[in-house]
Amino acid sequence: MIYTVTLNPTLDITYVLEEISFEESIKAVEVITTPGGKGINVSRALKAMSTDSVAMALIGGFTGAEVLDLLHREGLILQIVKIAGETRTNVIILGKNDGQELVIRAPGPPVEDLKIDRISELIMNTTRVPEMMVLSGSLPQGVDDDTYYRLIMEGKSRGVDVILDTGGEPFREGLKAAPLLIKPNHAELEELAGCELKDQRQILDYCGDLISRGIGIVVVSLGKEGALMVTGDVALKGTVPFVDADTVGAGDSMVAGMVIGLTRSLPIEDVFHMGLACSVATVMNRGPGLTTPETYDRAFPRIGIQRLPQN
Repeated sequence: MIYTVTLNPTLDITYVLEEISFEESIKAVEVITTPGGKGINVSRALKAMSTDSVAMALIGGFTGAEVLDLLHREGLILQIVKIAGETRTNVIILGKNDGQELVIRAPGPPVEDLKIDRISELIMNTTRVPEMMVLSGSLPQGVDDDTYYRLIMEGKSRGVDVILDTGGEPFREGLKAAPLLIKPNHAELEELAGCELKDQRQILDYCGDLISRGIGIVVVSLGKEGALMVTGDVALKGTVPFVDADTVGAGDSMVAGMVIGLTRSLPIEDVFHMGLACSVATVMNRGPGLTTPETYDRAFPRIGIQRLPQN
C-alpha cells in the first residue's frame, strides 16, 4: 500500500470568475469546495487513477470535519490524527476567460510535537510495510524543521521508499535523510543551491550533485517548459503541450503518476512519462479537478521524453 502524509491540510475554496479584476466587485460564476494539501492531493489523484493509498493527515475543527466528509465521499482510505486547532482554508481564484490564477494560502494552526509523534507511531506500527510513502506539503506552525527528516529515517528503517515534495528549510533538512525522489521546481532548486542555475547544464550538474548525496531521483519542474529527471544512470528532458488553464494540483498529480510507475517497477522513462501525463491531465481540467483516466489518455501521447548527456 502507498501512504501519503499531509501535516498541513486545507479546505480549498475555488471561486471561478469570468476574469480576474481588482478594480470592482465581481460575482463568481461558480464556487467549488475540495479537500486539499499536497499529500491529500496525491492520494486523490491516485484514487482517480484507480490506485489505492492511505492518506494520513492532521485534522481539526469544523473545517477539518468538512475536509473529512469530502474525503470520505471520494472513497479515500484515511488515518487521521486529531488536533485542537482549526484546519486551514485556502482560497483559489480562477479567471474562466483569461486563464489567470490567484492562490491565497493560509498558514495553518499550531501543532504540538506530540501529534507528529502519533503520525510516526502510525507509520512504524502499520501491520503491512508500505510500498512507498509520500511526504508532501508545508509544515504546520510549531513543528521542527527536521520533521520530514525524522519521518524519512523512520520509514527507511522499515525499508520504505520515501518521496519528499516540500520547500524551504524542511526540504533542506529532509534531504539529509536521502529520500528516494524529490521534486523541486526551478526556483526551489536555486534556493537549495544558493545561486542562480541559469541554464539546463547548470541544473543538470546540480542535480548530479544531489544524486551523489544519496538521493535516488531528482525531478525538476520547469512549468510550461516541462521537466527534467536525473538519476545515477540517466538524465531525461520531458516536454509538455501548452495548455492555457490553471495549474492547481498539477505537481501533486505528477507525483501520483510517478508513484504508480515506481510501484509497478516500470522503466524510469515510463515513470517520468506517467508523471508528466498526469500533470498535464490535471492542467487540462479547468477548475480544481485532478487527473482523470480520460484526460490522462489524451495527455499521454502529447508528452515528449528525450535522453540527455549527463556530462
